[in-house]
Amino acid sequence: MAKGSRTTAGGATGARHPRTPASGATGVPGTAPRAVVVADVAGTTYRHLRLAVVALAVLLLVALATEILADGGRERFGSISGYYYSPVRDVLVGSLVATGVVLLAIRGRRGWEETLLTVAGMLAPVVALVPTPVAADRADGGCPAGATRCLPPGAAESVESSVLALIVVGALVLAATVVGAVVGAARGWPWRDFAAWGPLVTASLVWAAAAVSFWLARDAFLAVGHYAAAVAFFACTAALAYVNGRRVAARQGVPLMPAAAYARCYRAISALMALTLVAAGAYYLVTWWADREAWSATVFTAELVLVVLFTVFWGLQTAENWRAEAVIEEAGGGAPAA
Repeated sequence: MAKGSRTTAGGATGARHPRTPASGATGVPGTAPRAVVVADVAGTTYRHLRLAVVALAVLLLVALATEILADGGRERFGSISGYYYSPVRDVLVGSLVATGVVLLAIRGRRGWEETLLTVAGMLAPVVALVPTPVAADRADGGCPAGATRCLPPGAAESVESSVLALIVVGALVLAATVVGAVVGAARGWPWRDFAAWGPLVTASLVWAAAAVSFWLARDAFLAVGHYAAAVAFFACTAALAYVNGRRVAARQGVPLMPAAAYARCYRAISALMALTLVAAGAYYLVTWWADREAWSATVFTAELVLVVLFTVFWGLQTAENWRAEAVIEEAGGGAPAA
C-alpha cells in the first residue's frame, strides 16, 4: 500500500493529503476541511509580530502628540521618558514592555542580529519600568536633603516591586533556556559556535549586571538605570540597523524595493541614530564643562528622533522580510531565505 493512502470500507484505496484530516474530522459529516499549513500560520504570526512593533511605536507617538496638544502645544517634561508622570504613563509603559516581549519573541538571523534583538528586548521593559528622576522642587518633598533630583514619593516602591518581578521572571526564562540548551547539546547542539550560544551568554550577562546593581547599588540603579537602559537600547538598535545594512545587500527578490536600497536606508538609519546619541551626549558634556544650562528640550528632541528612526527601521525590515515565513538561514549558514 502506498504511503499516505487509506483503505475504504470496500477495500479500495484512496489518496489523501497527509496534512488533511479525514472527512468529518471537524464534526461536520461529509465535509473535507481545508488543510492548514503550519508554515503559513507561522509566517502570518511572524508578520503580525513585526507589525505590532510598528503599531506600538506609533501608539506612543500619537499619545505624546495628544498630550502635548492638550497642554497647549507645550512640552513640559523635557523628555519622552518624563511623560511617565503624565496621563501618557499607561501607554508609555505598556508599549515599551510589549515591544520588549516582541523583540525577545522574534528570532533574528543567527549571530549578531539575534544577540542584539535579545539585548534590546531585555532593555525595553527596564526603560519602561524605571522612570527618570524629577527635579527636587517637583518631587513633593520626597528628595533627601541636598539632592537635586529623585523619584517622587511612592515611585521608588513601585519601581522596586516591578524590577524585582522582572529579575525573577528573567531568571526563570534564562534557567529554562539553559536547560533547553543542555538538552540540545546532548542532541548535537553546536555549543562551540558563538552564533548558537552568543545570545544566551549575552542575555545572562545583561541579567546579572541588572540584578547585581539592583541589589548592591539600589540608589544608583534608581538614579541612572533608566538612562543606561535607554542609551543601550538605542545603541543596540543602531547596531542592528548596521548589521542588516551589510546583510541585506546579498539578498535577492526582496519586496517593495531593491536590496541595495534597503542597505542604504539601514546604513543611513544606523548612522543617524549613532550621531543623535553622540551629539546629545557631547552637548551635555559641553554645557556641563562650560557651566551653562542645557536646552530643556534636548533629551525630548533626541528621544523623538530616535523613536522615529526606530519605527522607520522596523517598518522597512518588516517590508523586506514580508515574504519570508520566518527569518531563517539556508543549511550551512548561507544567505537567508526570502
